[in-house]
Amino acid sequence: MFGFVVALLVRLLALTWRVERPPFPVAGPCVLAFLHGEQLPLVALHRGMGVVGIVSRSRDGERLSAVLTRLGYPVLRGSTSAGGTEVLVAASHALARGERPALAVDGPRGPAGRPGPGAAGLARRAGVPVVVGRVESAGWRARSWDRFLVPWPFARVRVRYRVWDGVGEMPLD
Repeated sequence: MFGFVVALLVRLLALTWRVERPPFPVAGPCVLAFLHGEQLPLVALHRGMGVVGIVSRSRDGERLSAVLTRLGYPVLRGSTSAGGTEVLVAASHALARGERPALAVDGPRGPAGRPGPGAAGLARRAGVPVVVGRVESAGWRARSWDRFLVPWPFARVRVRYRVWDGVGEMPLD
């Protein structure tokens, strides 16, 4: 029931946003990287684009998985702390099928906004680029480690993409 209710609320809220988004910069498979706190608008705006969610096996991950499934996303479960090898193999298979695995690159173990090795390693292994998706919007920010963003109804939501080829640091600015 949780997944159904939250997915419905996300869809309704997203219908009100004034979205500014350039075309997706990569035609084929890639790894889509984002920050935890910006996932709600990105989840709402990337349906039907071949995106496969990578979600941890935690209790919060279970809730997120239910929401993503209700929104029509296939979901792979695993993270650096549990199921990392299995999810890496499954995400590699998704890339081989032309899909776009998406994952939050920062985590509760490290500082918010600092990417871990997951997206870069997956992209390097598959020989595909990383597309970094970022969001700017007015909205409510949680008092959590990731400052989770919920854009206001009727807010302007700007999405930016940067393609990263794996050289240097991941561009999260």
